[in-house]
Amino acid sequence: MTTKPNFQEMSIEQLRDYILANRSDDEAFQVYIDRKHAQNPNAVPMTIEEAEADLQRRFGQQAH
Repeated sequence: MTTKPNFQEMSIEQLRDYILANRSDDEAFQVYIDRKHAQNPNAVPMTIEEAEADLQRRFGQQAH
């Protein structure tokens, strides 16, 4: 059994890289979204599809 990393101890960049490598980890994605919201609480919420498209646009990765 593999232990998940402590997402709260990761920088936002480390967390983003982890999500890009582990796209099915919903817990990590939620922590990322929560932390991004905390950085910009006035941001307009997005759907999962919009968030994936945004990540793809920003980081040049293919969404799976």
